[in-house]
Amino acid sequence: MHPRLWILIILTLFTSCGSSTSGGKGKSAGIDTGKACENVRCRKSPGFSYAIYLPSTYRHGVSLPLFLAFDPEGSGIRPVDLYKNLAEKYGFILIGSNDSRNGQDAHQTEQILIALLNESASRYATDPGRIYCTGFSGGSRVASLVAFFRGGIKGVTGCGAGFPSISARISSPADYYGLVGDQDFNYLEMVDLANQFSKQPLRSTLHIFHGTHAWPPPEDFEASVRWHWSNAMKDGMIPEEPSMMSETEKEVQKNQGVLKAIDLSELEKERKRQLFYSEAMQEKTVSWWRQEKEKLDHPSNPSDSLLNKRLVSYLGIIAYTYSNQALATRNKAELERMIGIYRQIEPDNKYIATLNEKLEQLP
Repeated sequence: MHPRLWILIILTLFTSCGSSTSGGKGKSAGIDTGKACENVRCRKSPGFSYAIYLPSTYRHGVSLPLFLAFDPEGSGIRPVDLYKNLAEKYGFILIGSNDSRNGQDAHQTEQILIALLNESASRYATDPGRIYCTGFSGGSRVASLVAFFRGGIKGVTGCGAGFPSISARISSPADYYGLVGDQDFNYLEMVDLANQFSKQPLRSTLHIFHGTHAWPPPEDFEASVRWHWSNAMKDGMIPEEPSMMSETEKEVQKNQGVLKAIDLSELEKERKRQLFYSEAMQEKTVSWWRQEKEKLDHPSNPSDSLLNKRLVSYLGIIAYTYSNQALATRNKAELERMIGIYRQIEPDNKYIATLNEKLEQLP
């Protein structure tokens, strides 16, 4: 399905399903409050399921904010377990899809999102004006897609990745809080997106935390919740809390300071290194990669430490990609070479054993 046609479809379908939230107010259907539930089936679409946390403050007839979370491996319980204490502290419903994952086509993603939004709108007491999306990696792209191309989403917390590769212009602006680790291979992408957003009439900020390509630690994710809540206060949606608004403003100023301090020439250097390594992955020998990995692990300039960690993380992704390309084309010699390179880059990666098994099955 063409991306533009898909966007038109979800705009129509999601707008209709997102408008009927009153029917489900207070109907928790036996879901325990204050406890994470891992596998709840969608009533109208039982082929789809999700994990959920209803805070102990959840009551019949009282609408609460909602966070929809998308994990790249389809683990709804992962973000729910990570952030359930925040849901309890700030009083929001947290739902994680068990079906949305990397590698799905547009139609699959479309069906999952329709089912999940229908479910949250009809079954739970959600505030239709305060629905937020979050996701990590490929799930972050899904969260952005839902928010910026369908409407009805107040804000996004995008973790470790930016927008999906869709050429259509943003049709429904939302508040955007970016989170990325300083060792994440998508660091460049998130910094570029933050700089682009800074030139547009969108409320946005980028929070760089110390970490790799992973769901952010709860304390860093909490900063995004405070930011979204402060924006709701500014918009007159909830009563103002001066202390939270002041704390959030300081955090935003800090984020802006960090972003402005990033050396653009260093970013260009990183971009060129990524391109060089992507080409080298197709032609360099295993012994060359062994020596190159040693250089990356022990930089002569200590200031290159974080850059090199991001590059190693990036190499892991392209080694995974090229290995699977060789497997798909049943190129045994190339797969064997790629497995050797992959082992130099990420010796403890369990997927290498899977690739070895598949290598042995090739003629």
